[in-house]
Amino acid sequence: MKTIAFIAAGAVLATGGLMSVPHSAEAQSRGAPRGSYAETCSGAYVNQGRLYADCLDTRNRSRSTSIELAPCSSSDIANDGGLLVCYGVRGQFENNGGGNNGGGNNGGGWNGGNNGGGWNGGGNNGGGWNGGNNGGRNSITVFADRDYRGAFQTFRGEQYNLGNTDFNDQISSIQVNGPWEVCSDSGFRGYCQIVEGNIRNLNSSGLNDRISSMRPVRGGNRW
Repeated sequence: MKTIAFIAAGAVLATGGLMSVPHSAEAQSRGAPRGSYAETCSGAYVNQGRLYADCLDTRNRSRSTSIELAPCSSSDIANDGGLLVCYGVRGQFENNGGGNNGGGNNGGGWNGGNNGGGWNGGGNNGGGWNGGNNGGRNSITVFADRDYRGAFQTFRGEQYNLGNTDFNDQISSIQVNGPWEVCSDSGFRGYCQIVEGNIRNLNSSGLNDRISSMRPVRGGNRW
């Protein structure tokens, strides 16, 4: 009976219930690997070599996220602002349109980035996770809705074609760390602007739901 009750509790966690059982034990019961992520993530399970979990972001809201396990075999798997990460690898958010505990992808965004926190003292707006991927300290967080709401994702390197993501012509507000060039067409073509500060509503810029490529500006140059 105790075993049945424990599995039932894990099922409640996976659907957005309160975290009322030890996460490390829960993760192990579902075949998930050990890692510091278990302290702030629930509903962890493995499917086809990929770890899935619901992790708390910096505003204590649950985000559905996943990461490939093979590159993480020799390092800790952690929760960085709601995103599963391991040394040198960042996972991805599962854009399921909802999320748990009233937050998730359509629950309002981060409204200010990761507050300089994150894993290894970085965070998405505080220097990047171990320096970021291809973008150094430059990062950009894009939101589907104005006022930093709706589905969102953080990028650190140039995005030649956002058609490969869920955000092509779907961005209505932006938070940046460092200047970025954003363009209406793929390949950094079309109408382009340099963004040097957060923009809560892109209507005034002429780029609302029009951005198709973007890249960090380094050394005063656009490339």
